[in-house]
Amino acid sequence: MEPILVVASRYLHVIAAVCAVGGAVFIRFVLPAGLAQADAGSRDAVFLRCRKVFKIIVHASITFLLLTGVYNTLRYWPDYKLVTPKGLAHGLFGGHALLGLIVIAVSLWLLAPAQPRAGHKKWMAVNVGLMFALILLASTLNFVRTSAIKAWPRLHSDTPSDVRPPAPVSPGQ
Repeated sequence: MEPILVVASRYLHVIAAVCAVGGAVFIRFVLPAGLAQADAGSRDAVFLRCRKVFKIIVHASITFLLLTGVYNTLRYWPDYKLVTPKGLAHGLFGGHALLGLIVIAVSLWLLAPAQPRAGHKKWMAVNVGLMFALILLASTLNFVRTSAIKAWPRLHSDTPSDVRPPAPVSPGQ
């Protein structure tokens, strides 16, 4: 059961991030360009309708990101202790978690009122940039963690087996 849960959690985490980031890029850059030719009345109505749907997607994405993020943290926390130099994985994780919470806060702040806030275009662009930085941190953290797991047996062949991390579980075992 655990391999299915691990894969499902990872999948839902990535899908939620894709929806949030893709939606932010669309609502900030693509939609305004597409609506530039429309008359003011229909442009505002279409933008507000799209923003309302985007808000629902963002709220669902945040829920899945928080739930799967907590599960993934609990699941992978012991692996971070294998990373050298000591503290690198925890530093990357801390940056990832903090930046993720900042992105969530900015997203909720931007989408809270029924009408867009003054300066919403600038703030959405800033948030998209923060999202891209968050993806970079997450990718680096995943690389560092998986590299440490792969290197563990080679670097610690003299370590008793009861101290080594458990071998990865293959699907079907």
